[in-house]
Amino acid sequence: MSESTKAVFVSYASQDADAARRICQALRGTGIEVWLDISELRGGDAWDTAIRKQIKACALFMPIISENTRARAEGYFRLEWKLAVDRSHLMAAERAFLLPVVIDDTRDADAIVPDKFREVQWTYLMAGHVPANFVERVSRLLSPDNHIRPTSDRQAPGTIPVAAGQPRAPRGRVLAAIGLVAVLPFENATGDPAIEYLSDGISECLINKLSSLNGLRVISRTSAFAFKGKKMEPTEIGRKLGVDALILGSLAQRGPSLAITAELVSVRDATQLWGAKYARQANDVMQVEGEIAATIARTLRRKLSGEEKVKLARTETSDPEAYRLYLKGRDFLVGNQQEMDKSIDYFRQAVARAPNYAMAHAGLAEAYTRQAYLRAVDRTEAVGKARAAVTRSLELNPDLAEAHAALGLVRYYFDWDWVGADAEFRSALALNPGSGAVREEYGGFLTAMGRLDEGLAQSQEAARLDPLSVGPVHDIAINAMIRGDHEPAAACFRQAIEIDPNWTWGYIKLARTLAIQKKYKEALAQAEIGERRIAGGAAPLCWSWLGATYAHCGETARARRKLDELHALESKQYVDPVTFAEIHCALGELDEALRWYEKAFADRTPNMVYASILPRISPVLAGNRRYQAIVDRMGFPQQAR
Repeated sequence: MSESTKAVFVSYASQDADAARRICQALRGTGIEVWLDISELRGGDAWDTAIRKQIKACALFMPIISENTRARAEGYFRLEWKLAVDRSHLMAAERAFLLPVVIDDTRDADAIVPDKFREVQWTYLMAGHVPANFVERVSRLLSPDNHIRPTSDRQAPGTIPVAAGQPRAPRGRVLAAIGLVAVLPFENATGDPAIEYLSDGISECLINKLSSLNGLRVISRTSAFAFKGKKMEPTEIGRKLGVDALILGSLAQRGPSLAITAELVSVRDATQLWGAKYARQANDVMQVEGEIAATIARTLRRKLSGEEKVKLARTETSDPEAYRLYLKGRDFLVGNQQEMDKSIDYFRQAVARAPNYAMAHAGLAEAYTRQAYLRAVDRTEAVGKARAAVTRSLELNPDLAEAHAALGLVRYYFDWDWVGADAEFRSALALNPGSGAVREEYGGFLTAMGRLDEGLAQSQEAARLDPLSVGPVHDIAINAMIRGDHEPAAACFRQAIEIDPNWTWGYIKLARTLAIQKKYKEALAQAEIGERRIAGGAAPLCWSWLGATYAHCGETARARRKLDELHALESKQYVDPVTFAEIHCALGELDEALRWYEKAFADRTPNMVYASILPRISPVLAGNRRYQAIVDRMGFPQQAR
C-alpha cells in the first residue's frame, strides 16, 4: 500500500460538521492522514469526481452516524455511503474497510444505514470526542496486514461474522494471558422495557456459563450490572473492574425475530478480539447464549473438555415463556418482602409451565431460603418449601451448581448440618469454580466454622470476582474482627461504605468496631449515621448492633432504649432472641444474655450459626460453661470451638 492510500475518509451530514472536525483533529494529531471535506458540500463535477476518487483510494471509510443522518432520507453523504459499500463488495471478507462511528444516542435499531454497515462493530464517540484507544485502533487498522483472523472454521447457522471494521486478532500469547473477564449488561437496543429481562438474561446466562469453565474467572453479576445504563468507555469500565477483557453486546427484537450482537474486547488496548451478529427467532435465544459462550471460550484458546462442551450447549428449558418467568423471578429475588413474594410467584409460574426446569426450582429454593432466614413468613413452612424445591432441582439436574449452593444454605442455616453444608458448597464450587456468589457463601460458612484462613481465602476471591459488591468485603471485615484485628476490620467496613454509601450496615458495623477499639467519639458519629438511615424502620438486628455499640461507649441509657425498642417490636412480630442477647452481653449482664441465647438455641434461629466464634467478638462469653453447653449441643466441628 502506498503512502497516498493510508488515509481515512470521513463521511458526515453537514449538521455533524463539528463532531467530524473533532475526530479529524484527533487523528491528524498523531500523524494519521484524514480526508475530510469541510466545504459545506459546495458541489460541482470536479468536486464530485474528487470525492469519488478519495473513496476509491482511502484505506478506511468512516461514516458518521447520528440522529441527523437518521432524519435525512437524502443527502450527499448517502451517495458516499453507497460508493463505500460498493467498494467493500470487491474486498476480501477479512479486510477491514468500513468503520462506522456513532456520535450520539442513536441505536443500531433506529439508524437508517446500509445493511453492510450493520455487519461490522460500531464505535461510539459521543459528540466526536475521541479517546486515545480509538486512535490506536485506527493506527492498527491502517497497518499493511489490515485483516482479521477467523475465530473458527465454521460459523453457527444464523451468525454473521464481524469482519470489516474489526482489527486483526492479537497473537495467541495475548489471548492466553486473559484470565479475568466481565460480561457487561447487553443493551436493550429495541428500547422496549418489556424485553429488558431478555437482554439482562443473556448477560446473566453468559456469566453463569463462562464462570463454570476451569481457568477462566468471570466478574459476578452485581459488579458487572453496576454499569448498566452508564455512558462510559468500555476500557474505563474494564479498568475499574480490574479485568483483562470485556464481553458486551446488544439485543433488538422485531416481532418474533431477534438481532443479537456480541463482542469480546481487550481492556489493555481496546482491541476487538472477536465479534459476531446473530439473527434468530426469539425462541432460540437460549441456544444462542450457549453458542456465544463456546465461541468466546475458543477465542480465548480454552481447550474445552467434553463435559464443558455439554455444559455450555445445554439449555435448562425449551420453553421460552418459562425462561422469561425465571428471569423475572431473578429480578425480584433480592429486595423487600413484597419483592420476594413477586420473585416466588414468578418462579412458581415458571415451574408450572416447565415442571422439569431445574434452574427455576433452584431459584424457588433460594427465595424460600431468604424468606426463612429473615422469618418473613413461618420459618418451618418456608424451610420445608425450600427443601422440596432444591430436592426436585437436583433430581432434574444433579450437576446444577446453583442447586447445590441452595442446599448448602439450607443445611447451614436451618439443619445445622455443618459437614453436609460443607460438602454441598464444595460441590457447587467444583461445578462452577468461577462463581463469586458461591465463594462468598462458602467463605462466610468457613469463617463461622472457625476455619479463618480458608474462609478469608474464599472471601478474598469472591471480592476479586465481585469488586463492587459489599458482601465479600463485609465477610473479610468480620473475619478480621474474629481474629481481633480491629484496624483492618474497620478499614474493610470503610471500603464497603465507599463501594455503596447507601449500605446502612456499613456504618453500623464500623461503629461497633470503633467502639471495641475504644474510639468512642468516632464510633458514636458512625452510629448516628446508622440511626438516621433506619429512622422509622423496624430493623431489629441493626438496633441490636447499635445497642451494643452504645454499651461499649458507656452510653448505658441509649443501649437500654434499644432494648426497649426491641421489646416493643416483639409485641407485634417475632424478634430473634440473639438481638436481645447481644446488647445484654455488651452491658455485661451475662445471665440475662445467656437466657436469650438459650431461647435462640431453642428457636433454632439462623443467627446461632455464629455461636462458636462469637466469644472472640464478645469475650465475656469465653469460658462460660452455660454458653459452651449451647455450643456443644450444636455439634460444631472441633476447629470452630
